[in-house]
This record gives sequence, C-alpha cells and structure tokens, in this order.
Amino acid sequence: MKIFLLFAILFFSCQFVGCSSSSGVGIEIEKAGDGYKLYIDGKETYIKGVGGTYRLDVASQNGANAFRTWGGDVEAVQKALASAAENKMYVMQGIGLTKDSLKYYDNAYKNKMREEVRTLAETFKNDTNLLAWGIGNEIELGNANIGAAWSFVEELAQLIKSIDKRHLVSTVISYNPKALDSIAKYVPSIDYVGINVYGPMEAVKKTVDQSNYEGAFMITEWGPTGWWETASTEWKAPIEQTSEEKRAVYEERYTQYIQSNPRCLGSFVFLWGQKEERTPTWFSMFVEDNVEQLPLQGEKTPMVEAMQRVWTGNTLTETAPVIGGMTINDKQAIDNIRVKAGATFKAEVTVTDKENNRLTYVWEILKEATVLGFGGSYEPRPDRVGEVVTLDTNVYEGTVNEPGEYRLYVYVLDNTGFVSTVNVPFQVVK
Repeated sequence: MKIFLLFAILFFSCQFVGCSSSSGVGIEIEKAGDGYKLYIDGKETYIKGVGGTYRLDVASQNGANAFRTWGGDVEAVQKALASAAENKMYVMQGIGLTKDSLKYYDNAYKNKMREEVRTLAETFKNDTNLLAWGIGNEIELGNANIGAAWSFVEELAQLIKSIDKRHLVSTVISYNPKALDSIAKYVPSIDYVGINVYGPMEAVKKTVDQSNYEGAFMITEWGPTGWWETASTEWKAPIEQTSEEKRAVYEERYTQYIQSNPRCLGSFVFLWGQKEERTPTWFSMFVEDNVEQLPLQGEKTPMVEAMQRVWTGNTLTETAPVIGGMTINDKQAIDNIRVKAGATFKAEVTVTDKENNRLTYVWEILKEATVLGFGGSYEPRPDRVGEVVTLDTNVYEGTVNEPGEYRLYVYVLDNTGFVSTVNVPFQVVK
C-alpha cells in the first residue's frame, strides 16, 4: 500500500508541476501545455543559436549554445562537430537538397542522396554535440513544393531514424504557409519544422497555429528586414536599415515573437558572420576582413550586442556606436538622391557613442549590385569607385564621374571591437 501511494503521489505531482517523462538519454521533444519543450539528455534546453560557423568563441561567450550549417560531407560535419565540442555548443547539421522539382523524379539523384544520408547517419549517430539533422533548406523556393519532393524528405527522415536513435530530424522552409501544410501532409516523421523568416516575424504564431501542422518548430533563420521587404528608390534599389535600426529589430523580434512562443524551441540568428547579399552589410553581424584598402578586421556590429543582451539578460559595459541616419546633400535614401556626374556632394552621418569612445569613420562608394543570387546563393562584392577614405569626422565629400547607380557606405568604429554601419543608394546623372 505504501509503495502504491508513493507512485500515486509521484504520478499526480508530475501532472500538476510538469515533471519530465524524458528518458534522460538522447534528445526529445515533449508536449507541454499548449506548446513543446526540448530535452537533451534529460535537461530542458532552449536553443540560442547562430547561423554559420564564424567566431563561435564569441557566440559561446555571449550566451549562444548552438549553431546551424546548411550542408556538408563527412569531413565537413566532423569539423563542425569538433568546433561545437570546443565551444560547448550543439549543431543543427544541414543536408542539402535541390530546389529543382524534376530531380525528385530522378532515381540517380535520389539514390545519391540516400547513400549520402545513410553515411552521415551511420557516422554521427552517437555524437553528443549533434542536435538535429536539417533535411533541405527552402526547397519550395524553387518549384519543389510538390508531393514528390516532400515525400522524398519523408523517406530520408525515416532512413535517418532507422539508423540514428539519438538525434532529431527536421526540414527547413521559408515563411510559406503552403509549404507548412505540405509538410503536415507528406512529412509526418520529422520532429520539428525550421522556419526562415525576416520581416513578418509577428505573423508567425498565427500562421503556424492556423496551419495543418501541429508540431513544434524553430526559427532557423531570422534577422533584419529583408531586401525584398523594404522600401526602395525609384530605380528599385532597396533601402537598408541602419545597424541601430537592425539592433532594435533583433531585440524586439527575439523577445516578443520568438522567445514568447510556446511552440518554438529556439532559433538561429542570421548571419553570424559576413556575406554579400545585395550589400556587404545587409545580413552580416560582423563586417568584412582582409578586403583591399578597407581597414576592417571583422568587427562586431550592434546586432551582436543585441543578441548578447537578450541571450544573457545582462547589462553591457561596452556597446556599439548609435547611428541616427545618413544624408547626401541633406537628403535621405527615401528621397531618391541624384547627383550630377563630376559634381562634389556632401554626406553626413549622425552618430553618438554611449561610452564616449573615439570614433573612426571609414567611407566607401560601391556600384549598385547587379550580379544577384537566388535564395541566398553567392553574390560577388560590387566594384568600388574611387578610394576608401578614413576620417575622424562624420562628414565626407565625394565625386563620381560616371552616370549610374551607386551606394555610399560608412563604417563607424569605436576602436573597442564594435562597428556600426549605414549606406545610402544614389544615382549619378549627366
């Protein structure tokens, strides 16, 4: 009778205080009220992740516990997992899939992927730094939001689960309600859906709740408002947010829409590194390094500051310069700035620094990007016009002789490891 009463007390206690029924070994997702919780070896874990493998030491020191990759062979995965172990982090390892719908009817392609996936699952099935496999990334952005494609994702998910009993399996989509419904219909074996979303973060909860998908999810890419979502000039040049506007956006989106959603297991902020996508700074949480004439060394932007604040909850002793805006000839980007070829124009950036650090201003003019990627694919850095100019003043005067479309960039360094950025598109006319 005493043993029976003891079990009864434990049972009802778990019902009311939310005791985990996790086995304590491996990685599991459990229903919790109207949401879900993630357990790693029995410990409840919320994913504070970064997209990419750059400066993982900084990520870990600032409170991150995971990073995401988009694909790789055995050697690449081994390298990622070694970095994860070194920095006490977990990996959401991507498995690249095509966005071309025709390939999902191609047995040669599918056999190749089956073999790759089998090899990865068998090689890393016991690794304790691996969090999850991410099968495909935004395949629906091509023309692959079709039953054949999602059925193949399901097949690969089942293949992994037949081999790897420890890790989670997921697939990643863009912010696409139709793709979410397709996953609910065709891919029942995944443990969670990854959603990549930028501007409409506030709509994610409603979209997921109203979809046919009933499971957990993660925000697997997020960051500033995308170039496809912002205002643009009359010549269709998208207007990028200042780094201070981005900092505010990162903090708001994380605290109000990611962290507060009970079905969301965490997120991977984008991009923990630097890439060219319409501009060198749009999605980059660090600036460039080793670019000819450009005196930058991969400094942290205010978006790194933002994540350190929300991940740790700490007040920071050092923060990035605060950019209020930039004008050319007293006009803002939205004013469709045009200057005469060969005429001198004047630019001014408004900046404050909370710690009153000495500021350095690095000015650069680039041609507007014309070689454009798709779905985040590679883009070359646009050509520079003239020389990089480094000043200790917030005012710059420049000249462009050839008509065309350009951007003026300024990098404001506080010489403590932070840099803030803003750019303004302008047209040069005859």
